[in-house]
Amino acid sequence: MTLLATHGLKLAIGNRTLVQDLDWVVEPGQLWCLLGPNGAGKTTLLHALCGLRHPSAGTLAIDGQPLSAIEPGKLARQRGLMPQQQFDAFSHTVLDTVLVGRAPYRVGRQWDSEQDRAVALEALRRVGLDGLAGRDVLGLSGGERQRVSLAALLAQSPELMLLDEPTSHQDVGHQLALMRLVHELLATHAVIMTCHDINLAARHATHVLLISGARHWIGSAQSVLTEGTLQAAFGCRFERNGSLFVAVEDSARD
Repeated sequence: MTLLATHGLKLAIGNRTLVQDLDWVVEPGQLWCLLGPNGAGKTTLLHALCGLRHPSAGTLAIDGQPLSAIEPGKLARQRGLMPQQQFDAFSHTVLDTVLVGRAPYRVGRQWDSEQDRAVALEALRRVGLDGLAGRDVLGLSGGERQRVSLAALLAQSPELMLLDEPTSHQDVGHQLALMRLVHELLATHAVIMTCHDINLAARHATHVLLISGARHWIGSAQSVLTEGTLQAAFGCRFERNGSLFVAVEDSARD
């Protein structure tokens, strides 16, 4: 079963091409990590995948249908985005914030049901925030607010989950817990996540899309994450130290 498919996808900002001729298939049970230098277009690509940005060329389909042909409520049950940053303009509780993720399931009603509340509370439990349901989101730390955003996505429960830098504000313990949760999600979902940590991708991803300067490398994590491809993408030399990739300063540049 193919959840996401792109063919000849091109993304550009002004005269700058970020992604060129991308043919990509994502299936249930896969964890894709999007890697690349700063400004390579990782977040822009996620936004295109969820319909926030129109591709410059090519096609993009979810469950075999172009995004533009899918009714919004159905699309919200097929794909969902956890953004890199959250901006809260008003005071509201953590639970109410997570309940926003249940909007695609409120067909014909305006109020949250007991089932909606149960799903939202379970989502908070899974991200380790069940004790903060009544807390004001304006008083949360950056890491806590990021996990609230993940809980809202869990409550939405789309087939394809798009996570933008989900570990960026987390300490090491919460990073490990988050990646355990992501692996649990693979039983029923596909996950695409951006990150800057090459070794996190090497440890956890089933597949990798590495983008840099309109070039891309795509495939299994083992086939993409090599010293040669990383050097080509990031412009510095890499060496393997056991299971770790280490960026090495080139003494010839001194």
